Amino acid sequence: MHRTRLSALCLVPTRVLLDQWLREIGALYRGPVGCYGDGVRRWAPLTIATFESAYQHMNQLGDRFELVIVDEVHHFGGGLRDETLEMTIADARLGLTATPTRDPGVAARLAELVGATVFELTVADLAGGFLASFDSITLYLDLTPEERSAYTSLAALFTSAHAEFRRLAPDGSWADFTHYAVRTPEGRRALSAWRQMRRLLAFTHAKRRALESLLVRHRHSRVLVFTADNETAYAIAREHLVMPLTCDISRPERDDVLERFRHGDLRTLVSARVLNEGLDVPDADVAVVVGGALGEREHVQRVGRLLRPSEGKRAAVYELVTRNTIEVGQARRRRQGLVVRRSAQL
Repeated sequence: MHRTRLSALCLVPTRVLLDQWLREIGALYRGPVGCYGDGVRRWAPLTIATFESAYQHMNQLGDRFELVIVDEVHHFGGGLRDETLEMTIADARLGLTATPTRDPGVAARLAELVGATVFELTVADLAGGFLASFDSITLYLDLTPEERSAYTSLAALFTSAHAEFRRLAPDGSWADFTHYAVRTPEGRRALSAWRQMRRLLAFTHAKRRALESLLVRHRHSRVLVFTADNETAYAIAREHLVMPLTCDISRPERDDVLERFRHGDLRTLVSARVLNEGLDVPDADVAVVVGGALGEREHVQRVGRLLRPSEGKRAAVYELVTRNTIEVGQARRRRQGLVVRRSAQL
């Protein structure tokens, strides 16, 4: 923005990131900064807006900026809210993301809306320089006999229906399967079995023991615990008397909790989604991934919460994975975003 001297609209996905961008820009730039989001509608030649507010007010904003910067640009390209970028006349466009899409169709659409990829580095490329170095440790755990029996029964119900769908539609997506499954009693039972499998794996007996051991081992560290759902986050919060950060927590309370975490008054936070994307928690140095739901992108975002560099810092990321379950393949796919992969298009 400084180099181009163009009027700029910065788009961010959440109110948390809206606050963060306003704070960081305010520390460097002394001119007025506009804001669209969180109940505020204030224009300036440099304006920060949430995706939703920009979409709602682009009839007022679309012809007022020459540069558009899109944070977490991977949210675009799938149709939802793409009109936001179609309705601005800005010729200069920059998209930023730690987790670029691997879907060819979405990538092509993003190239139309923002431009082609011009530079890319992974977390692994940046670790030890711009990002802190880190160790990634996977702990493989077993189910109890009772848990294994329940899992096997549920997996059989799901696999039977899913195999039939794959036979009919070899290239079908998960969304295609859910649309297919809800039409029949057998399909609905399969979807129910899938949800029960996920719930069973979310916080097994072995995960409970492993988490307890890790929290004791790292009791002097700043620890983030990530779960697949709020139910598990609250269960961990009750068992270990640690603070949960979920969508149920109000903004003032969330800000207070993060400030206490930064000062060391709180040393452990547990969250399902709130800490995933963009939120700045620079003092965290240990993460325990008890469960995930959204794949590679979610995992890279979670690891990124630990990697703000500081003198001598080396972060540790523990991932709890249950042997001989769907978690093994999911964990392998999640980690793909951390491998070294460079590309550039000019």
